Amino acid sequence: MLQIAKSGLTKYEITSDGRLLTVIEGRSGGEFRLDGASYRIRRRLRSYQLLAADGSVLASTHRPGTRTWSVESGGAELRFRRTGRRDHVQLDEAGNTVGTLTAGTADLSGVKPELQVFVLAALAMRSRRRRVVVVAGS
Repeated sequence: MLQIAKSGLTKYEITSDGRLLTVIEGRSGGEFRLDGASYRIRRRLRSYQLLAADGSVLASTHRPGTRTWSVESGGAELRFRRTGRRDHVQLDEAGNTVGTLTAGTADLSGVKPELQVFVLAALAMRSRRRRVVVVAGS
């Protein structure tokens, strides 16, 4: 299970079972290293993209954080449904729950580690942006 914690204004630390896995620095995106490879998260309008070191798109979100949303990667699609204010479940093709995602944790077995980091970070960044907009609009 992955956990994400904000440490500083634009820094996110991702841990796995209590040990540091990677660090992402950035307000609406950022870079991280995982297993010796470099990745970048980029925000594009209302979605996020996971980029490889060469700039190629590895994954992208569609409607992140809304009632139903998805992540497309290599022709496959990870589907999610919001079940609470900040809780989501991952669904298989039949609509069965196969993983969970909350504001601070991801339990997405069978999903590549870089995609798990991407999904967790994109949701955290989107939540942060929504809180900033609400506070600024008050």
